[in-house]
Amino acid sequence: MKALSFIISGRTAHFKRPDVNEHTYFTYSHIHKMTIYGIIGAVIGLRGYNDQDKALYPEFYEKLKNLEIAIVPIGSLQGRFRKKVHVFNNSVGYANTDSGMGQNLIVREQWLENVKWEIVLNLDSLEDIELKDKMVNHFMNNICVFIPYLGKNDHPAVISDVKMMDVEPIESEKIDSLFIKEDFELDGDSEEDQLPYLFQDQFPIGIDEQLFYIKKDACLTNQFINKTKQKIYLVDEKYITFI
Repeated sequence: MKALSFIISGRTAHFKRPDVNEHTYFTYSHIHKMTIYGIIGAVIGLRGYNDQDKALYPEFYEKLKNLEIAIVPIGSLQGRFRKKVHVFNNSVGYANTDSGMGQNLIVREQWLENVKWEIVLNLDSLEDIELKDKMVNHFMNNICVFIPYLGKNDHPAVISDVKMMDVEPIESEKIDSLFIKEDFELDGDSEEDQLPYLFQDQFPIGIDEQLFYIKKDACLTNQFINKTKQKIYLVDEKYITFI
């Protein structure tokens, strides 16, 4: 199986959650599949939500929705990056509907700090050969049609260590990438020198016809695996599965 791997990182990131309160915009704990589709779309020049016209889905999703992706956090502590709430003013006219001139909207956003992931794309899951070749060419030659960012344009993304590889399924009791909870059964134990942990969050894996996120429980753990419904692969000494 052919795969394309790269590292994506940044000083900060904000992957906005739709479930917010009146004071603070929260972020998902990791980059998710929909954001990666958007980044790939930016790299190769696919249209987004603002250019959707009468199409059911934005172009980047329509063309990439079957692409399988593995996400491996690098440098996180038990599956978590540090988070901090940032407070700033937004004084543009459409951001604040209060009467009077010179009003400021006070924005509170939760940001991830010093983030880094290895992303592996299963090229065999993408049937459009022309699109696949364009994607490989742009990533391998550091070509971007639009600037990729980590959730918002306040958070530029750095893409590095791009490479092509052949990967094959392997038997493993461990997994280092994010995985869908329902696809794996854990036994609760880890290696003797490690305390077992389990990170879990609802992550977007697609969008429906109303453009709302389709979400499933995603996990990251150092526990051993009892059973799996999905194949596991060895990439750069990491055990991964595709979402």
